[in-house]
Amino acid sequence: MSVRVGIGLGPFGDDDLSPGGFLRQVERVEELGYDSIWLSDSATMAGPAPLVALAAAAARTTHLKLGTGVLVAPARNPVLLAKELATVDALSGGRLLPAFGLGIDAEPEAGAIGVARSERAARTEEAIEIVRLLWQGEPVTYTGRFASFAGVSLSPVPTRTSLDIWLGGSSPAALRRTGRLADGWLGSFVSPVELTTCVERIVEAADEAGRAIDDDHYGTTLFAAASPAALTPDVLSVLRLRPGLLPEDHVAVGAAALRELLERFVEAGASKFVVVPIAADVLAWLEELRVEAVAPFEAATEVPRQPRAKETA
Repeated sequence: MSVRVGIGLGPFGDDDLSPGGFLRQVERVEELGYDSIWLSDSATMAGPAPLVALAAAAARTTHLKLGTGVLVAPARNPVLLAKELATVDALSGGRLLPAFGLGIDAEPEAGAIGVARSERAARTEEAIEIVRLLWQGEPVTYTGRFASFAGVSLSPVPTRTSLDIWLGGSSPAALRRTGRLADGWLGSFVSPVELTTCVERIVEAADEAGRAIDDDHYGTTLFAAASPAALTPDVLSVLRLRPGLLPEDHVAVGAAALRELLERFVEAGASKFVVVPIAADVLAWLEELRVEAVAPFEAATEVPRQPRAKETA
């Protein structure tokens, strides 16, 4: 099992897009040896638009993986989305890690996206199908509920003819969708116990669909604050979006606490992590986290791949 930790920049990071701001953070994430960088997708919350910013990040890095966590697929034309993903993939030499989601239900985000809640899931599923078809490199003719086109080919051509697409969401419908369609799952705002249950539901749905998801393709987003003072009321209002979720189950205060939280999630079944730093000095905090928590954690958690219980029966 490959355990890896990436960094999510936003909505608590510096939204300065000058070379001395956002791009310097990106460069530092790579210099420190983190696996990946992730940008959230929102029309109304702070932070850069992910695909645009990741294209810039691709030009300033050489091996850092570039993730969208998560991209609001139903709000986009699927053909243009496929082209934008292929462009970032080409610019980065195949380092793109796309994760899709349905978007936030709360206002003002839901109104700004402008897609009826009743259509989001169907639009997302159709977008996944179209993106995968177009990425195969051959001309595609397609007739669906929301999109119809004939003889469309991607240019630029992506570096890969297939694309691993991860999905987010922890509702029963989202977990079933992940099992049926996705190559991986990136959770958020879930506890370790809840993550175990989510993975079980996804595996069940995948089995029913006659497919399988790799055991090391389950992950979650966590938050790491440099100090209690960094958890301001505004920050806490975001971190407690879901009633009933304890802060200590997805928010670490200090490097030692982050390593302990990562270890709890590995035991629960996760192997991929997006850690969102919360600090006044993000660059200094990223270095401390890497040295004190992430590097020793990754080194200690390289374990042999374990077969699923069903496979051993």
